[in-house]
Amino acid sequence: MKVDMHVHSIYSADGEVPVKDILKRAKKIGLGALAITDHNEIKGAMEAKKLGILPVIRGIEVSSAEGHILAYGLDCKIPRDMGIEETIEKIHECGGIAVAAHPYRYWSGIGERYARRYNFDAIEVFNGRCKNSSNEKARRLAENLNRPTTAGSDAHFIEEIGKAGIIVEAEDEEDVLEEILKGDVKIFGRSRNLGETIKYVKKAVSEWMGRGFKKI
Repeated sequence: MKVDMHVHSIYSADGEVPVKDILKRAKKIGLGALAITDHNEIKGAMEAKKLGILPVIRGIEVSSAEGHILAYGLDCKIPRDMGIEETIEKIHECGGIAVAAHPYRYWSGIGERYARRYNFDAIEVFNGRCKNSSNEKARRLAENLNRPTTAGSDAHFIEEIGKAGIIVEAEDEEDVLEEILKGDVKIFGRSRNLGETIKYVKKAVSEWMGRGFKKI
């Protein structure tokens, strides 16, 4: 089945779509499951799990001190602004897996140096909001490090849901995460085009200024 592993709801400061609408949209376009990965918040994932419209992978996109880390398969909130090693340890303590999110993104990626230094369970090698060159670098990095891979749309708008993700033989959250760790996934998706890049940069800069030049 197809699974979008990176979706934001209204529980993210920059998200616009209610959880129920995300699930209805995902089902309509043929996704078999999806991960709700709000910024530093697990409420959206837990709400989606309770609704039961389709299988949900519980997630959070955690803002570590050095960049964003995706946490999957956990039911507790992870504090923001900790170092990478401490963040990974906390995710593992909560029973989750830690994934380096869009490592080459200027605004919030952890960068190649940290992706190599720390023991991430997997690397997000395809993100629907990243340029093709960034996704290709991430793919080569994971290949070089022999790390499992994952992918997602990074959707903040309803039309972005399902733009990227993984294909796995799985039925529920546990199966999906197991297949990721085994490296038994196929990646699908489309990178950010020029029009989407202009829209993304305008949105990112305006929100960054609105936060007083602080990271999300």
